[in-house]
Amino acid sequence: MSELAVPTSLLGLTTECHGAGVVVTVSGEIDLSTRGELAEHLDEALGAVSPPQSLVVDLSEVTFLGSAGLALLLDTQDSAVRKGVPLRVVATQRVVRRPIEAVGLAEALPLHPTVESALTELPVPRRGDELVDFPFQANPAFR
Repeated sequence: MSELAVPTSLLGLTTECHGAGVVVTVSGEIDLSTRGELAEHLDEALGAVSPPQSLVVDLSEVTFLGSAGLALLLDTQDSAVRKGVPLRVVATQRVVRRPIEAVGLAEALPLHPTVESALTELPVPRRGDELVDFPFQANPAFR
């Protein structure tokens, strides 16, 4: 009788410090079961960055991005903006790009093709109180 190895985590995380910022490389699945682990890691990385450095989240090895992951990226973006640190997301594969684009978050979470481009792009100065224009219409019944 053979046994299958059960992975202890569906998520892989590494952090590298560069002169232009901190790069968090994520591999595996980002969903409700891995959100907490990733949130802690991103909070620590954000604590290690100071303006004008960037926090780069490299999702090029992610195999699934669920709604919990999208919400976490937005929360991290909000925290980064309040700190004055640009958040850069690296993603080229459809499994990551499609959810971000499908829900209209491509402007709020600009995607970069490589870590190098994310680190070298000049940061857009933000104060943190700018309104982000989402393409969603509020239900008039809830106004």
